[in-house]
Amino acid sequence: MVLDKDQTGRDDIRNRLSLCGVLPICFRDKWVCLENIYHIRPSFAVLRSDCFDIASDFVNVAKAIRKNIPVIVLSKKREVEAFIHNNWLVNLFFLRYPADDQSFQDTISLLAATKQACDHPVLVAGSAERRKIMRELPLLGQAKDPVLIQGERGVGKRLMARAVHRCSAAKAAPIDFIDASQLSGQWIQKTCAWGDAATPDAASGRVRVIENIENLPLPLQSQLLSVMETFNGNGICERKANGFAPFVTLAGSDLESLAEKGAFRKDLYHRLSVLKVTVPALRGHSADIRALAEYFAARYGIRFNGGIFRLPDEIVESFTGYHWPGNVSELKRTVQDLLVTDKTSWSSLPPFMANAGMKRDGNPLHHCLIDTDEVHDFLEKNRGVSLKMAKNRYVIQVEKKFLKAALAQTNGNCKKAAGLLNISYKSMLNKVKEYQLV
Repeated sequence: MVLDKDQTGRDDIRNRLSLCGVLPICFRDKWVCLENIYHIRPSFAVLRSDCFDIASDFVNVAKAIRKNIPVIVLSKKREVEAFIHNNWLVNLFFLRYPADDQSFQDTISLLAATKQACDHPVLVAGSAERRKIMRELPLLGQAKDPVLIQGERGVGKRLMARAVHRCSAAKAAPIDFIDASQLSGQWIQKTCAWGDAATPDAASGRVRVIENIENLPLPLQSQLLSVMETFNGNGICERKANGFAPFVTLAGSDLESLAEKGAFRKDLYHRLSVLKVTVPALRGHSADIRALAEYFAARYGIRFNGGIFRLPDEIVESFTGYHWPGNVSELKRTVQDLLVTDKTSWSSLPPFMANAGMKRDGNPLHHCLIDTDEVHDFLEKNRGVSLKMAKNRYVIQVEKKFLKAALAQTNGNCKKAAGLLNISYKSMLNKVKEYQLV
């Protein structure tokens, strides 16, 4: 399959591939090409584009359709080249275009020599911030220092831990996730003494990732710190029969802030975060929302409807305006729900958004309400909190959301935003400054 919007480019690529003994089918429309990748199942796909967004979107959706399909990207842009070369996905190839016949032949030859692995975790990025994290994951997998992956619930921390593990020398070893609240001192001593090959857990060859590390009781934090100080100074990794795996911990809260407040040991935090990744939330990252929505629609469209599915533009637009308290997990479930419902019954916005406070006029002020899952999460982390304390917290949170929405509605014009909220211009400026909204 060849995708190129330019007729001259398609003809040139067709001729060069023909010289390599390949019979290509060429397209100028992305979605028609992707549909045929699913139905015809070609040996590989070729994309020619100098636009990073087009290259990224095509690769993401193609991998949703067939995770192991080889994709060759032709471009003269270094940004596109860096995206391909630094990508964690397998079976991605780059060829600087225009290229001579021999370069095409050499690239085609690489396809047969590459193992068509399909067990890699799939990570999708649209924003520059998330793409940067994707580029760092292979390097983290090869490191011998501890890796801390932190972020809100549902951002994909487990998936990123799997990607780090998959890039390590111990990638063949099974991986287990253990919640910190379930750990004991005995478990830490036996399992975390990776330097002792005689321990049962070291002999089992399993890689263990501790999640919700912020919930580890202070006495056990001391024990974990003691074990970490015993091996390799600042660095520690799991020694397996087939190589090393970095010691990875996951945190659902900002561990540095907890350490500053005394809720987590500072010295342990510094040991755990020699290499640190903070996964951004979905809200405000429209590029990530679009990329992930397209990926899930293609992937689950095949599973539920027997073909890839493209979400209507109005649905995608409503997605980018929603605050996604459940992050990637919530977006994934939402796309799944949409795909199993009758499409003729869809309104301009999905029902779940109307339930969350969004109205059909699209006014951003209408989706600023506090989500019940968000409240539940707050109560889980703050046992015995008073109603007055909770009220004060959420009053401030709601006020900030309304201010942000008003600024968005007026394109950042504080005077118009003040009128929209029926407050004085001076009060608006003071609140914008207080909450650092600009």
